[in-house]
Amino acid sequence: MSRKKGGFAELLFRTIMPKIYGIGAAVVIIGAMFKILHLEGANQMLMIGLTTEAIIFFLSAFEPPHAEPDWSKVYPELAEDFESAATAPRISNKPGTSPTQELDKMMDKAKIGPELIESLGKGMKNMADSASKMSNLADAAVATNDYAKNVKTASQSLSEMNKSYASTAQAMSSMAEATKDSKEYHTQVQNVTKNLSALNAVYEMELKDADSHVKAMNKFYTNMAGALEGMTKAGEKTKSFANELDKLTGNLTSLNTVYGSMLTAMRGGGNPGKQG
Repeated sequence: MSRKKGGFAELLFRTIMPKIYGIGAAVVIIGAMFKILHLEGANQMLMIGLTTEAIIFFLSAFEPPHAEPDWSKVYPELAEDFESAATAPRISNKPGTSPTQELDKMMDKAKIGPELIESLGKGMKNMADSASKMSNLADAAVATNDYAKNVKTASQSLSEMNKSYASTAQAMSSMAEATKDSKEYHTQVQNVTKNLSALNAVYEMELKDADSHVKAMNKFYTNMAGALEGMTKAGEKTKSFANELDKLTGNLTSLNTVYGSMLTAMRGGGNPGKQG
């Protein structure tokens, strides 16, 4: 019936467009997801999604307004020309009787006397006492619940303490093992210290021997330097002696020459005397 009344427009905007809204929103979300995650083709997907959404908004601009139902048919009070009843009927008392008298007559007919009212009062009082006792029971139940919670908390604390004790015991055993290892390490360190002491003693002896050798070498080099210096001085004296010897040789040569000349002269002067 509605399709016959609205035709294609009603079919489009009431049946087809809601589906297009959902599909377009899905396309837009997928395009945004591609863009956020920087997937391949993100720009194209985002462009397709936004274009689809723009087309949907364009079509929704031509959607006819929804017809409001006439609620005055269901609720006549909503009608503008509604007129309420003028006055409600009043209950009128019979002449000559008051409401109190009528109440007394009703109580007499129901056989409600002072005894019944008194017993009703006692019952109400007992009910109040029972209610107070029930409140006490409720308080006791609350206290019991609190006690149970405290016991549960204490048991949890004990279990945690047991765990802590177990962890502490394990740590103590680990410390004991570490103490054994430290004792062995201490023994090894002592052995290494003894070996180092022996090496230091040997090294000191070697240093003393090296020191004595160095002193002897220094003394030897000192003596050698003195000998070289003496040899240098002796060489200088030998050179002077050689010079003096050369001079002496020259002088002797000169004397020999003079002596030879004298001998020659003496020999030449002696021959004429012998002849005469």
